[in-house]
Amino acid sequence: MNKREIIILVLLVVILSSFAMRMRVVPGTILMQEAPVGETYDFAESRGQSITIGPVERDGSYLLMAQPASEGGCQATGFYDFPNADWFILAADSVYVEQGKATQVPMWLEIPDNEGYYNHHWLLGISVNSSVAGLKGNVIQPGVYLLFRFETESNPDAVPVCAQEEIVCAPSALKLSELHVGDTVNSVLKLYQGNTMARLYTVSRLDPTSDVAKLTIKGTPGFPRLSNPEWVEYPDTIVIPGVKEGAGVFPVTVNIPSGSQVRRFEEILMIEGVGSRPAFIRILVSIAQE
Repeated sequence: MNKREIIILVLLVVILSSFAMRMRVVPGTILMQEAPVGETYDFAESRGQSITIGPVERDGSYLLMAQPASEGGCQATGFYDFPNADWFILAADSVYVEQGKATQVPMWLEIPDNEGYYNHHWLLGISVNSSVAGLKGNVIQPGVYLLFRFETESNPDAVPVCAQEEIVCAPSALKLSELHVGDTVNSVLKLYQGNTMARLYTVSRLDPTSDVAKLTIKGTPGFPRLSNPEWVEYPDTIVIPGVKEGAGVFPVTVNIPSGSQVRRFEEILMIEGVGSRPAFIRILVSIAQE
């Protein structure tokens, strides 16, 4: 995590803390993995989630607006702007909340049915501001800014639509199930980018103790981070062709040593270079019970 991102996170915490004196908004952030492409996703039905405003200290109207996170001045390592805020639907863009009470705002996700939208990591911002009566009419008071992270469905065969400076891996999550102790598995992933010219990138594991791992690129539930990084082999550099030149081939080998007692693990690889923002790949491994 760079200095700018740390400052942004600190400012968000300050804003959330100060505004919490007047109202409460949850969830402040979410991570949604395998966000579906081509269907309507109901957060309340599938995750039991809505945006909840309140309890509040006084009656008032509250305005909600979804937008690509950069429009709110926010970034997160490995995530790119949500391409179209209209794909995230709120039940209302304005709600009235009475003193001491709370109101829930249902939400849905509708990513269009397009293979270019698989394998992406997107960041959406949602502002929640209060509107109070003043001497010269209603006054909008700064409120909270929610950050929602979406990892769209992983698909090894999809050719992504890449934004400028974006790197996308197909599949974005390499899932290896029912491996056995002693197995060696070779896989080939494909890397795409939004830049016009081919570029050289470095590949390294995400340090599990880093701020990025703790705050931004969090682990998959049920899959602890791999404590033996030598089990996963990959090149430490890769050339990714330009946006109209196809994909860069990225080989990954997973070795499960004899005698291993590990049943599940996740490794996260970072891809970084000049001219693009950092990207990441998840490697999820399940080992069969012997």
